[in-house]
Formats: sequence, C-alpha cells, structure tokens
Amino acid sequence: MDLTGYGWTIFWVVAFGVAGAAIVWTRTQRRRVSQAPRMYTEALRALVDGEDQLAFERLKAVVSEDSSNLDAYLKLGDLLRRRGRLDRAIQVHEDLTVRLGLTRSGTIAIHRSLAQDHLAAEHYEAAERSLRRILELDRENRWASSQLVYLLELTGRFEEAFETHRDMLKRTAQSDGHQLAIYRVLQGQQIDANGKGHDARLLYKDALNHDNRCLAAMLSIGDSYWREGRQEDAVTWWGRFTDAEPKAAHLVFERLRKAFFEMGHFGEIARVYEQTLDTDPANTPALLGLAELALKKGEHDHALAHFRRVLDIDPDNVGARAGIVRVLVEQQKLPTAAEEIEDLLNTRSFRSDGLVCQKCHHKVNEPTWYCPNCRAVDSFRLY
Repeated sequence: MDLTGYGWTIFWVVAFGVAGAAIVWTRTQRRRVSQAPRMYTEALRALVDGEDQLAFERLKAVVSEDSSNLDAYLKLGDLLRRRGRLDRAIQVHEDLTVRLGLTRSGTIAIHRSLAQDHLAAEHYEAAERSLRRILELDRENRWASSQLVYLLELTGRFEEAFETHRDMLKRTAQSDGHQLAIYRVLQGQQIDANGKGHDARLLYKDALNHDNRCLAAMLSIGDSYWREGRQEDAVTWWGRFTDAEPKAAHLVFERLRKAFFEMGHFGEIARVYEQTLDTDPANTPALLGLAELALKKGEHDHALAHFRRVLDIDPDNVGARAGIVRVLVEQQKLPTAAEEIEDLLNTRSFRSDGLVCQKCHHKVNEPTWYCPNCRAVDSFRLY
C-alpha cells in the first residue's frame, strides 16, 4: 500500500487512538472486576452481622460485575426468599440450573436453594423435584433426606415418610423407633377413617413393633375397636395406655368411664383412678375423678378431701375450687361457699382443658399426632 505523508499521519493517529481506547477499556475492566472480590467480602460480612440490606446491595453489585460468581447469585436469591419475594428468588435460582459447566457440588447447592424457595411458596411438587435431584447426586445428603421427610409429612404421605425416614436411619446407623411408629399410626388413621378398621389395626400394631410404648398406637387401637362395638377390646387397649404412661391417663378417663357405664361395670372407673394414683400420686385428673364419684354417692367429706388434695398439688386448679363450692352449697354452708367463690375468682387463670401444638400453638381437645393447623407431626405434649 502506497501512502503519502498525509496518509501515514492519518494511519498512525487512528492506530494510536485504537490502542489507547483498548488500554483504557482493559484498565477499566480490571478495575471493575477487581472491586468484585472486595464487595463480595463486604456482603459476607454483612450477612454475618445481620445487615441484610447492605448484603443485598453488595451482592447485586457483585453479580452485575462478575457473573461467574455462583455463590453470590445463590445468596442473592436466598435473601430475596427471606424478604418474601419468592417468585424472584425462584427465578434467580432457576436461571442458575441452565449454566454450562456446573459442578456436582454447584448443582446440589442450586437445588438446595430452589427446594427452600418452593417449600416457602408451598410449591410442594417442585420442591420435591429439587430434593430428589440432590439425592440423585448425593444419596447420603442428610439435609435433603430430612427435608423430603418433612415435605412428605406436610402432604400427608405417611407411608412414604416412613420409608424415607427408615432409609435415612439405615444410612446413618441411627435408630428412631418412635418416629417410625408415629408414621405407622398416622398411616393407619388414614385408612381407619375409610372404614378399614382391621387393616388400620395391623398398622397400629406394627407401630408397636418399632416402639412398644407408643401411646398413639395403643389409643388408636382402642378407639378403632370401640367404633366397631368391641367394648372389651377397647377397654383392654385403653388400659394399656394408662399403664404405659399414668401421667397421660386422663386422656382416656372419659373413654373408660363411658365404656364401663355401657358395660354395667360401674365401679371399675374408680379402680382405674386408684391404680393411676398408685404410680402417679400427683395425678390431679384422677383425684378429680374420685372426687366426682364421691359427690355422686353423697360422700361430701371424701369429695372435699380429694379436692383439697388437688389444691395441695395445684393451688390454682379451677376444677377443684369449683368442686369445693359445689360441696359446700350442697351442705348448705353458704358463707363458707362464698369465701371459696372469692378464692376461685382470684385464681391465676381459668385454664381450659386442651392440648397445644408446640410448633404453632394450635389447641385441640382430643389427642392427635398430626397438627390440623400447621401439619406438624407429633407436636402435642400429652402432659
């Protein structure tokens, strides 16, 4: 190429201009990228300190400058979930699944975040897919196994929960017979509700093979027999319940009282109360039961003695104080009854009967091993 002096001048001006622009662009890029590690460190520090807003701002800046930082994207999505922006969190984490060159650990991390997103959004099928994907890649992943069990509980799939929990226990060389027993009971209750009492009782009895003191199984067997009119069998299993855990015996007192009445065994309930007190002398429901029986027989002194004993154990027991008032009114001791009424009104609280879920504080009147409100398993304390 034949260039004149003017042409060469133009050539060199353009060449130097391009080279200068390239140098400026390269330095700018280096400066921008070099800021990403510092901002990422600041984001991590903010997360540790609980400064979510600062962490969110830093993470957004990091991913805008360094799109290769997978962990920053994961944490950004997790923050979106914590802020309740579930659709956005899912989108961020879903986009990561189509990246090329993902490692096994990276894929597991993405699906862990996705599972949490979908669980929070109650997208149970999608959450299950992510959890099972983790287990495909890492069969020993305890977090995914436990979360899958939790999801199966939420969706009432107790047979699958039983199998999954049992497999997890085998892999970790652990034992948890009580939890396996509860799953069997819940599975049995599902088919018992459909009129398959015999099949349900097989499951309840299998629960006792896993935990021979499973109160849920004993109570459910008794209830199942009662629904079929097999009173003697029902009483036998309710009796096993009271023997296994006297502190929870009050939960079957009314069942037994009704059964004995229908069977014509009027004195048997007193024996149950007394046997309960032999092993648990502070059992106030049993004492109240004996007091009520004494009242029906007109044995006022015995009734008062039982009510007083209850108050020695629990000074704020409303049932005992109300019972004393009843006795005194029947004895025509009205001034003394008035004093007792004042004491009754000054008790700390008029506590109502019921069982409270330890997870969501929902209250039920009958024993249950599956919270109807939050769907937690075995969350009610029986005593």
